[in-house]
Amino acid sequence: MQRRIYYARLDSPWGPLFLAGTEKGVCNCTFIRDQDITDILNQVAKRNHDGLVKGAVGPLGPAIDLLKRYFSSEAELNHYPLDIQGSPFRLRVWSALRKIPLGKVATYGEIAAKIGKPRGGRAIGQACGSNPVVLFVPCHRVVSARGKLGGFGGGISLKRSLLHHEGVRIY
Repeated sequence: MQRRIYYARLDSPWGPLFLAGTEKGVCNCTFIRDQDITDILNQVAKRNHDGLVKGAVGPLGPAIDLLKRYFSSEAELNHYPLDIQGSPFRLRVWSALRKIPLGKVATYGEIAAKIGKPRGGRAIGQACGSNPVVLFVPCHRVVSARGKLGGFGGGISLKRSLLHHEGVRIY
């Protein structure tokens, strides 16, 4: 039996956001840039091994409400339930990223050390790049050892803007 994946498109201060989830939690949160919604739906279905994506908000109501509170600086997203899949390494990385407090940053090396892979900074960057739930797993809070922003799927400008929104000043 396939899981039902519910989805919604919502506006954020940084542009349109695609949100998908199951009864268990959020499984995708992506800024919509040049991608068509159909492409994103296909990626979500493929990543979750589900052939069917139900186009309805369903259990996403609380996540949408929480995102709106985050947009107005009234809430943190780190503790919202997720239903994500990945390798054991990526799941450890994403769990560590969720522990970076709002308004703070951590380096790739610090995250690598926290998960017991002290030389794994590059692999941490790759795990950040494959994060399916941006904002809920705050990969934008990870910076290089010298405090530079490093990469971000939505672009450096978006990363800087998200950090600024959270009270972090990176120049």
